[in-house]
Amino acid sequence: MPITWGLVCALLIIVFCFLVKCWKPPILPGPRGFPYFGIAIRLVGIASKDILPLMIKWCNEYGTIFEFKMLGAKYVFLTEPELVKPILSSSTNITKGHFEYSFLKLMFNDGLIVSKGDKWRTNRRLLTPSFHNKILKSSVETVGRNAEEFVSQLLAFDGKPIDIEDITYLLAFKIICETAMGFKLNTEDKQQNEFVKASKICHDSLVHRYLRFWLFPDFIFRRSDVGKQFFKSADLIQDVAEQVIKNRKELFIAEKNGSKNKDLKKKERNAFLDNLFELVDLNPALFTESNIREEVDTFMIAGHNPSTSSLKFLHFLLANHPDVQEKVYDEQMHIFGDDKRTPTSQDLQKMTYLEMVIKESLRLYPSVPMYSRLLDEDLIIDEKTTIPAGYTVAVFPYAVHRSKKHWSNPEEFIPERFAPGIEIHPFSFIPFSAGPRNCIGQKYAMMELKTIMSIVVRQCLLEPVTTSISLDYGITLNAVEPIIVKAIPRNGTRRMISEMNS
Repeated sequence: MPITWGLVCALLIIVFCFLVKCWKPPILPGPRGFPYFGIAIRLVGIASKDILPLMIKWCNEYGTIFEFKMLGAKYVFLTEPELVKPILSSSTNITKGHFEYSFLKLMFNDGLIVSKGDKWRTNRRLLTPSFHNKILKSSVETVGRNAEEFVSQLLAFDGKPIDIEDITYLLAFKIICETAMGFKLNTEDKQQNEFVKASKICHDSLVHRYLRFWLFPDFIFRRSDVGKQFFKSADLIQDVAEQVIKNRKELFIAEKNGSKNKDLKKKERNAFLDNLFELVDLNPALFTESNIREEVDTFMIAGHNPSTSSLKFLHFLLANHPDVQEKVYDEQMHIFGDDKRTPTSQDLQKMTYLEMVIKESLRLYPSVPMYSRLLDEDLIIDEKTTIPAGYTVAVFPYAVHRSKKHWSNPEEFIPERFAPGIEIHPFSFIPFSAGPRNCIGQKYAMMELKTIMSIVVRQCLLEPVTTSISLDYGITLNAVEPIIVKAIPRNGTRRMISEMNS
């Protein structure tokens, strides 16, 4: 018995010393929690839809920069453009936050989103040419063709209410598969439909895990019901990815060897996946077959979820702001008249007002609501504030985009904020992040959204059914409520702005 009590006392002393070592006085105001656990216990039982109100509450209580701790990790949240500039423009503090991104490695391995250091720098440099303007131009036709099919789906409802969740998700997924991976998604193929379902399950499972600290250890998560569901879905995704790589590589090699294979036309050689194969040929010491797998996993999943989020909010906003929708339509009529052709890259450059609308939608509803950096060295925020190495700095675009200092009436939808000639703080609008680790696909995303919405607005008059929404704070931002609209066919008559003014 004395030995048992001795062991218990020794264990308690070790735990106490560990907690004391972890505890350090905070450098900033913020919500407090239990030793070591920090706010983790306070998050138990809340749903993803509760996260955003909680974060806004903390912003209101503690100001534009605040601190909290969770499971021994120290976080500083930044919510103003001037505050986020030092971290986003840093070329040294480029490591992604530990907890937030380590879970994503289960899906993306060590791809561009989660890699760090020399590997990230090398792969970013090698992959950047894959998003060159010439390659983006070759994707416009593919995006347009899929958008036409999407519009046909909308109009097939014959003016009845449409929940656009699944059809926008499938549209974005079809586009990323065809433009990036070089294969057309057969929506009747059971395996492909299962891939879409598996992608959603993986997303929801990770959000579930983030809110339950006891699931953080991998060995516990793998044995939980939600973990088993996650890994089953992740295995399906990886099987599809492997098949995509295998099939596309066979076509790539056949074309490279001079085959006349009809399945691989020259114009299709701009698929992102083909560029990965070329990287292996040209830089075998820097880019390998395993790198291909990592980037395919990354772009197949991360390439369509944010687009889906953006498309849903665009439909919601245009349906609920008919005056803005008509301005978009008038601009399209100036460019196309009654011609229903797919936009060209030259057409897209003329869509000034549509671009303003897309940017304002991304300001209000940034697809990725939070991203973070683990500090490898001290970060100087201003002359009064230095955040020590070892902290995780979290950037909160949702709050940055609503800074009252930089945006008048920040909760209102006003596309004219982004009119040509109007200057804004370069870090007040960061839906694609900024600096060295900005989103490599942001030009692709803008091309995709402009092409789709050009075709939608020219053929459909969107009317609202859902008139208000609350937000679900997941890995990507979503609405809690279904976004339901009506799509009425346009009558094809050109209506000029001068006629409206008269």
